[in-house]
Amino acid sequence: MKTNDQDKELSRREFIQQTAAIGAGIMFASSSDLFAETKQGRATNMNIKSKGYAARDTSGTLTPWEFERRPVGDNDILIDVKYASICHSDIHQMKGHWGPQQYPQVPGHEMVGVVAAIGKKVTKFKVGDRAGVGCMVDSCLGCESCKDEEEQYCPKTVFTYGYPEKSSPTGISQGGYSTNIVVRDHFAVHIPDKISFPEAAPLLCAGITTYSPLMKADLKKGIKVGVAGIGGLGHMALKLAVSKGAEVYAFTTSPGKVKDILAFGAKEAIVVDNISKLAPYKGKLDYMICTIPYQYDVAVYTSVVKHYGTYTQVGMPEKFELTLNNLGLSISRVNFNASLIGGMKETQDVVNYCADHNVHPQIQIIKAEQVNEAWENVVNKKARYRYVIDAATF
Repeated sequence: MKTNDQDKELSRREFIQQTAAIGAGIMFASSSDLFAETKQGRATNMNIKSKGYAARDTSGTLTPWEFERRPVGDNDILIDVKYASICHSDIHQMKGHWGPQQYPQVPGHEMVGVVAAIGKKVTKFKVGDRAGVGCMVDSCLGCESCKDEEEQYCPKTVFTYGYPEKSSPTGISQGGYSTNIVVRDHFAVHIPDKISFPEAAPLLCAGITTYSPLMKADLKKGIKVGVAGIGGLGHMALKLAVSKGAEVYAFTTSPGKVKDILAFGAKEAIVVDNISKLAPYKGKLDYMICTIPYQYDVAVYTSVVKHYGTYTQVGMPEKFELTLNNLGLSISRVNFNASLIGGMKETQDVVNYCADHNVHPQIQIIKAEQVNEAWENVVNKKARYRYVIDAATF
């Protein structure tokens, strides 16, 4: 533990370093960060000061927190976060639904901003670039999964928050509900100028999580696609499928979303206030993607897909568990699978695709102080459809 004298000495050294740099004519990428990248492309070895909102326990209540991130390493970039969006996964993890957590913990795996510093080996980015970070911040980059551009399946993948990270001053990775983030350059993507920061942020999870399986389904004009659960992920799945020419059937438990669903381009909006509402669609669809993040009757939902069709689960329920009725699945004879986000190449692909084809999420921009209210709305299915936090308010 540092003493007060050590703290004073550190502050003194930082002041001397800053003064010397200014005297030498070196300009910092961010005037508030004396550790930031210089025009010479070199970052100092000091920890990065950050502030954001963190969970302290399983209550799921977020409060302001000031903390430090690791220094910018040779292969790292520092991003000044401009916007961070809210995913239901943030809530599940902070509340301990997926297992015990270490606190304080900053959630958030959909963030965009401006590159403020780069390590000396970085060539993919330069200071001032628009960049985004999604669900991963590191992996081994040498295993078969990484070589196959499926980094999310690497045994050594470090996900964006709550994962052990030796280089982190807090011992775990800290997410994007914050003013900045340090990330290995491989795990950041470029954000095209033609899409706004707030609209780009949700693509880093909601976009890639639905884009990856949808593209593997070989969507084409006229194919009948079902989307179950029309929230942050579901509305992106709907828009992406429509953009590919698919005939989309959207299944929701929220009658208030019907008008939006049809405006997004769906052929039909089916309100499943009773499981019997699925019966008329039995065997009608070629493909179904489900974003429901809770327990539900899987067999009944799969029954709407044709025999030998495909059903992909992307929603992550509590404890990661779904109860499956084997008899129901066997009668449907549907190819049931699950998908976890997507690799970094696919993540860049979905950002570019959405920018080029004007496939934008429907968002609500909020201040940091509104985050707890926003979380309640997500749980109560009131979000329309992705909350995006203005990082300037942290």
